[in-house]
Amino acid sequence: MEVIPLDQPLGARVTGLDFRATPNKKLAAQIREIIHAHQVVIFPNQTFNAKQQLAFTKALGPIRKRALPPDYIVPTSSYETPGIAYVSNIRDENGEPTGVIPDGEMWFHHDTCYTDKPDKFTMLFAISVPKIGGNTIWCNMYQAWESMPEKLKNTIRGRKALNVYDYATIEKPNLDNLENIEKAWQPCIIRHPETGREALFINRLMTCQIEGLTIEESTKILDPIFQHSEQQKFVYEHKWKVNDFVIWDNLAVTHARTHFERTDDRRLRRSKVSGDALVT
Repeated sequence: MEVIPLDQPLGARVTGLDFRATPNKKLAAQIREIIHAHQVVIFPNQTFNAKQQLAFTKALGPIRKRALPPDYIVPTSSYETPGIAYVSNIRDENGEPTGVIPDGEMWFHHDTCYTDKPDKFTMLFAISVPKIGGNTIWCNMYQAWESMPEKLKNTIRGRKALNVYDYATIEKPNLDNLENIEKAWQPCIIRHPETGREALFINRLMTCQIEGLTIEESTKILDPIFQHSEQQKFVYEHKWKVNDFVIWDNLAVTHARTHFERTDDRRLRRSKVSGDALVT
């Protein structure tokens, strides 16, 4: 195994591993350490199938299995194995997406921050990739917090924020009616349970309100935080290649997706490791 740090604000490329064989406990522990050290880890040229990916995921920790809203129509080919989903814009014969979150650009976010226990790790395996766009971008939220002006830090220090996600949109939900939409209050700043480092836990797509403030008051604080945390100096953008396998630390980074044409196939196989309640 060779670990090659990227010349970027985060990330490493790891070669010499074949995940068709499930990692033993020692190797799984090493992989977790590499993810925590570099936040985003790229394993190129993997060729495993869905069941092998699921076995790999389980070696890293408990597999995330989520109950979707009752009115959410799961694409028939989206779930091949419990714990595996497909992020895909490919349509079936009826014109319906065969995967979740199918089209276009998606703003920066932490996965499942709108639940009581956000994901620990997210991982994607590239099956089909667009010719142009559909890249994934990650922001280093350690650096975003450490470099934030003290005046802005003080507006959120010790507070919680409301995180909301509506499966019907890839933009912010309508905040006038949150009755049937998943939501959770999370610390604005978390202490990472493995690294012990403080990280900003606010994101443009899902963070809507700061504890003790109105939505309007919150927006005046959140907008500068979004602008600060999404600066290029904190960002790594990955242009996918077929058979890339990428794992990231969901508590240490936010991620986003760049625009791509609906007619250009994009299909990634996703699995996750579940996390715990967050602490400041």
